[in-house]
Amino acid sequence: MSEDPSVCEQAGTSTIDLDEMSPYKKKACDVVLFRLIYGKENLEAENNDGLVTFKPEMSHQIFGDSEGIFGYKNLQITINMIHNSCRCYLDIESSGKVRKKDVKADDIIKSLHPFLPLNYTLSYDDFVLWLEDEEDDKIYGKYMYSFKDSNNTTMKWFPNDNIVPEYRVTLNNTQNNEFREFHARFQTFIMWFIDAANFIQLDDERWIIFYVYEEFLHPVKKKIFRTPIAFCSVYRFYAYPSNVRPRISQFFVLPSHQKRGIGTALFETVAKFLRRQDEVIDFSVEAPTMAFRKMRDLEDCAVVHGALIELNCDFFKINSKSIFDIGLRCKINRKQMQRVYDILGLYYTSLTGHIPYRKFIIYIKNRIMAASERESRPGKMFCNSEREAIASGSQEQSDVDYKTYLGDIEASMEYFKTHLNSWRQRRGLV
Repeated sequence: MSEDPSVCEQAGTSTIDLDEMSPYKKKACDVVLFRLIYGKENLEAENNDGLVTFKPEMSHQIFGDSEGIFGYKNLQITINMIHNSCRCYLDIESSGKVRKKDVKADDIIKSLHPFLPLNYTLSYDDFVLWLEDEEDDKIYGKYMYSFKDSNNTTMKWFPNDNIVPEYRVTLNNTQNNEFREFHARFQTFIMWFIDAANFIQLDDERWIIFYVYEEFLHPVKKKIFRTPIAFCSVYRFYAYPSNVRPRISQFFVLPSHQKRGIGTALFETVAKFLRRQDEVIDFSVEAPTMAFRKMRDLEDCAVVHGALIELNCDFFKINSKSIFDIGLRCKINRKQMQRVYDILGLYYTSLTGHIPYRKFIIYIKNRIMAASERESRPGKMFCNSEREAIASGSQEQSDVDYKTYLGDIEASMEYFKTHLNSWRQRRGLV
């Protein structure tokens, strides 16, 4: 790391000139860059032309709530990851380090160390040797599903070759020590993209890990290259007497590979696998994002919709218990099944006209309001005025909850309507 000798100690200075210090203050997300490295030529590429690169979305878990780094001028932190093994080369560059009395630059390596792959290197030469020994086609796990992305995206690295990679989903043996070491390296990405993320320890046999690999034939080296670009971790919670209730814990797709249908294909593979397990009662998702909820709603609604068609059932002519029983057979938990029921109700009524659609919305509102009233009904120890105040506050909150929920499921209904045919195509139903 080079230093600027022009910034020197000023003895006797007690007040720091903030303007003078501003060049040494950086937002971590602005100066950190991830690069996937496929060969030595990538390290030598000017301006990262043609490389797979992306920036972090957050850094508070590494650098604190301010997400700031102090003490370096023209700072650039590049985290180079070998595309398959995720072995890491940390490259920190700056044009100067602050040299003022009583002012200390942040220790960047100390902050990064717990969140980088084990045995990362600061040496360019060592990293080049790793590249020479890399198994570019290494893959872990049992093949579950293969697909191409929904946009037929070509490889950025080879813009003139029109290479459309294939993607493979694998189910992994978490008791394989080599896989554990690999996953420990890859999961370091999540700290920069998932809030309140934790590294999981695979000593517990209840963990299941799915991975997605990008696969293509290298046009120059004429051999298969495989790159892990997504994973999903599932924890199998025990359920009496001899069953399990799995929960999807972490779900991550590299930013460079998002918005291609890869996450959807991964989730559908995971869900399909869990639905086929006899010991699974139902499965849930830990803290799903809005985007994940839409993806999950599409999968669950499509499965129930397909079951209704197969059973020749009219949604409005059979009782709701029968529909919930279908959800139970599809391993959908009751809370999620209520969403599925409401989304499908909106979908079917939207096909018949405005009036039935509005009637179904009123049904949803009345159900939510009634449930909220039952939960918040005050006991006899409250006087009339206290009861009225509690009831009024509860009603206002219920109205907010209803509007939020309605907006949420209407968005999922539109997503379902738009993507149902493509879901059916992926399942070979069209």
